Amino acid sequence: MMEKRMLKKVSTVTAAGMMMTAMLGMQVSAAESSSAEAAVKKNPMITKQITKESNIYAPKTTFKFTVAPGTAVPAGENQEAIYAGPANGVTLDKDVIASVPADSDIGNEKITVGTTKLNVNESVFTKGEDAKPGIFRYVVSEVATDKDGNVYEGVAYTTEQKYFDVYVTSDDVGNLEVSSYLFVDKTDSKSKDGGVFTNDYSSRHDTLKDLTVKKEVTGNQGNRNKDFKFTIKVDGAAGEQYYVTFSDGKAPTTLVSGEAKTITLKDNETAKIFGLSETDEYTVTEASYADDGYTTTIDNEEKLTATGTIKKDKEAGTTAGNGDKNITVVNDKTTNSPTGIFLHIAPYIVLIGAAIASSLLFFRRKRVKDMDID
Repeated sequence: MMEKRMLKKVSTVTAAGMMMTAMLGMQVSAAESSSAEAAVKKNPMITKQITKESNIYAPKTTFKFTVAPGTAVPAGENQEAIYAGPANGVTLDKDVIASVPADSDIGNEKITVGTTKLNVNESVFTKGEDAKPGIFRYVVSEVATDKDGNVYEGVAYTTEQKYFDVYVTSDDVGNLEVSSYLFVDKTDSKSKDGGVFTNDYSSRHDTLKDLTVKKEVTGNQGNRNKDFKFTIKVDGAAGEQYYVTFSDGKAPTTLVSGEAKTITLKDNETAKIFGLSETDEYTVTEASYADDGYTTTIDNEEKLTATGTIKKDKEAGTTAGNGDKNITVVNDKTTNSPTGIFLHIAPYIVLIGAAIASSLLFFRRKRVKDMDID
């Protein structure tokens, strides 16, 4: 009997403990949920993303944004009334997001270059004679230029606009509160939007191209195992970077706009420079090997340096079918070997030698015959 009472007490205590734990867990969960909602509410963000090829660095540029009051929408069937947002109700923490090339860009086809915060000035919605409950709309847009009003070559700017709605509620005594705010889909105001603006920076819009430099060695004395030195340079926007790979498996390297770099190539090896925009000017120069007896031609023209832009090459019809540029640098070393000359006349020397030997034999026999007659 005593054991049964003890078991009953233990069971009761255990059940109470489990209930308390569950209630505590619910409170913690609710607190966490409340904290998460508060964090979301306090930190609406614009995110700037770029899509590109994996071997292209992000552009060295800036992206500019604006926030403006939206257009009022009257209430209707399945449509709540929406008011134009009051001036200065929503502002940008900063209206410019900077894009800077980074090592982490390589290998990724979509990157986030930065964010900026939207500030909701709650007093604008809750104080003053014009304050009232409702849904207040703003339009967030990206400007199709950098912060200085320049279009960055190679970037396909988005023309997308996003709605940002602020919800103001009233309690039973008329006190106003900004209860929430969020991005909504412009085509469906009942669907949330992430506030992400994406621009493309790739060859998909025929804006960026690649440059390939190929080395060929010809001639009967051309050294196919020799490393030939090149200086390569691309003059583009300040701070722009270009990824360079090699066909022989050497470690890739990076070109910085305006800075020359020395590389080496053997026969039939290539170096590929990724992500040139139309007016980026390239310069490819091979060191002179004239003292070693080599003649250098670039695309069938005797010279050591090739310069140009993708745009000019395209106009001249010297780009590949996909718009990329290929340059072939040929080093020829051909020598007429003296042994070759000897081999050419050797048959004649043999014939002459045979003729002389026959003559000597003839005269020797004649002399012997004459001596026998005597």
